[in-house]
Amino acid sequence: MSLSRMETKQREQQTKERNKKKKRRLWLVNTTLLAIIIIVVAIFYRGEDLWLTAKEQVSKLSMFNDTPRKNVIDGSAVTNEETETTEPLVTDEPIDDSSTDEGTIAIDDNVVTEEPAIVEEEEITPIDKASSTVNLAFVGDILQGEYINGWLQQEGYSYPFQKALFHLSSADITAGNLEMPITTRGTADEEKTFVFKGAPEGLQGLVDAGIDVVSLANNHTLDYGVEGLLDTITHLDEYGIKHMGAGNNDTEAYAPVIQEVNGIKVAYIGVSRVLPYTTWKANKYTAGLAEAYDTASRALQAIEEAEKLADVTVVMIHWGVERDNKPAPYQLQLARNLIDAGADMIVGSHPHVLQGFEQYNGKWIAYSLGNFVFASHPKGKQAESGVLGATCNITAECEMTFYPMKIVNAQPTPVEDEEAKEMLQFLEDVSLNGVEIDDRGKLSLTKP
Repeated sequence: MSLSRMETKQREQQTKERNKKKKRRLWLVNTTLLAIIIIVVAIFYRGEDLWLTAKEQVSKLSMFNDTPRKNVIDGSAVTNEETETTEPLVTDEPIDDSSTDEGTIAIDDNVVTEEPAIVEEEEITPIDKASSTVNLAFVGDILQGEYINGWLQQEGYSYPFQKALFHLSSADITAGNLEMPITTRGTADEEKTFVFKGAPEGLQGLVDAGIDVVSLANNHTLDYGVEGLLDTITHLDEYGIKHMGAGNNDTEAYAPVIQEVNGIKVAYIGVSRVLPYTTWKANKYTAGLAEAYDTASRALQAIEEAEKLADVTVVMIHWGVERDNKPAPYQLQLARNLIDAGADMIVGSHPHVLQGFEQYNGKWIAYSLGNFVFASHPKGKQAESGVLGATCNITAECEMTFYPMKIVNAQPTPVEDEEAKEMLQFLEDVSLNGVEIDDRGKLSLTKP
């Protein structure tokens, strides 16, 4: 049966519309599939730049993009000038599906897509422990309160450390002796002549100065009883300052603080040879301090255990006679016992004045670093202070340098020229067994 001209034209128009819709469906399916593939690749490689590239690809292929789109069949493009949009070219010829396998979507070869960027994982160079070093810094007694409260209230808690900040913060690990409990509670010991305590917010000054570790093993930590001690531990933990030498029991008190830098583990142990009462000693059931009496048997055990866990073992010890520039005879023997047990360095405090240095079996002993942040206007030798620097390798060989300072208006302040030479010469004079200190503060032994 023959069709009228009108019917023929209508069928041709219907065929055109079907072809047009089919091409659009193909375009949508192709674009969606390609976008999904690119996004999956971007997620797989987890690269931010690649994710941006995937978004750009989707944008380029979007149906709503303003740039002319390529026709799926022959790659040509037709732009609708009236609407300023691009439409795919429509052909009267039926689409030949025979060239495409069933179930496979044909993608225009003329659509240019960028290859997904290959995200290369950054190669991590392993630490060469044999050639690595760690820079340590040590200071003497810190009393962030009491005698300098006026300065703290006027200038802030970071004020006392400002002049020494370079030497404190440039080290990998900085440690000192905290000569006071940190508490707002507790009852002061009425039998002691001097009792100290500091405000918890004062610890921010230590944090700002770069002080990482403090020893609590001294003759003032329990000035406000066990309650004050436990508050001190709590507040130090809150401010992220590591501590040793005191605890809820002897296990905690003798436990080392271990810090690792450049693959080198450094253990810090705090012990005291100056306690006002035997009741301050920590034991299995009582909070207290780690002590170094009784030939330091418990301290020696702690050192031996720490030596198994660390490459460099530092013992910070409270000992000696106040205002005496030379160590007492018992300190000489105790230092040797500690080193024989495995200590690689000994740093002392308590005399409130500087004492000399010694080397025993290749290990350095600093008998006292004196005051650091303690008083506003100390007199004479009590005003002399400084920062002890140590550069150690993984075999615990350490190069030592002392940076001389004097306390001025509650601030340890670096000294230079003749004043520095005089301080360093004095330290060399009171040091033992051939220790020399050059004009830069570097310690060495006299050549045989």
